[in-house]
Amino acid sequence: MTSCKNASLLPTAPLLALAPPSGLPGEVQISLGILLAELLLVGIAFGVLGIWLKERDVAARIAGMDTSIEGIKTANSVAPGLPGIGGDPVSRFVDGVSLVLDELERSRQELQESRDRYRLLFDSGNDFLLVCAVGREGTPYRILDANALACRCLGYAREELFALAPRSVILIRSNFKRDDHRLHSADLIPREGERIPVEASIHRITLGGTPAILVIARDVTERRRTEKELMDYRYRLEELVTQRTEELRAANESLRREMRERERMERERTEAYRQIERNIEQFAVLTDHIRNPLQVVQGMADLIDDERSEKIREQVRQIKAILRQLDEGWVESEKVREYLERYR
Repeated sequence: MTSCKNASLLPTAPLLALAPPSGLPGEVQISLGILLAELLLVGIAFGVLGIWLKERDVAARIAGMDTSIEGIKTANSVAPGLPGIGGDPVSRFVDGVSLVLDELERSRQELQESRDRYRLLFDSGNDFLLVCAVGREGTPYRILDANALACRCLGYAREELFALAPRSVILIRSNFKRDDHRLHSADLIPREGERIPVEASIHRITLGGTPAILVIARDVTERRRTEKELMDYRYRLEELVTQRTEELRAANESLRREMRERERMERERTEAYRQIERNIEQFAVLTDHIRNPLQVVQGMADLIDDERSEKIREQVRQIKAILRQLDEGWVESEKVREYLERYR
């Protein structure tokens, strides 16, 4: 089609202007006709050559465009632009394509920056992050993404997790509510080692048009260990309180017994004091009762003038000595009583 368009632009009027005059001889007319035919053939040849060169240039530029477009398809970067020379329609088309490629390059850079920010935020957190695709019934059936912490703790590469079912790496046990947020008690199942207890929150999202869930899980091993230590300490404290209460109860019971014993001893001592006072009074009365008959006996002995009276007097003197000892004992008893009364 390009050859036909270029052929239509060839000058035809000059050929008509070179037609031989009709008044020339026949041989001259024939020579001029041959010359004109040769000139016509040479012009046609140059025209065909120009058309061929133009087609080759256009084909080369289109081939360069194809190469750049293939590079866009196969590489992660966009070519800075397509080569364009001149102001013909092809060059203007190349300039437009270059503008489109520049816009694609800017969009690619912005998309790459957005992906880098997403990956940085996704991998820099302190929580386990799992993105799982869900089916129509809402059950997760495939892992779409996982952050670096989840991969490291589970012992899998990210590509290996893509081939695993979600239930093989996380087990949801129960759900509970805390501060108006519904959480799930779960266990992460690593490739090796013990399970990791976590508290997880599940959020429904859409990733590339695919329904998915985002599982945000936090390791609670340390917190559960602390809670267990606090619980053990609480039980130990309760045992100590119970033990101390028993000891205090036993001490109180012993103190009550001791107080009752002291009260008994105090009553007995008071009764002993009273008995001592009664005995002292009885001693005083008794000595008086003894002295009065003794005076009578001594008077009777004085009336008898024989050996018997002397024996009676001797006995009277012994009895009086005993009475003096009793009086002295009574005085000492009074002193003891006063002492006891003072310091009891």
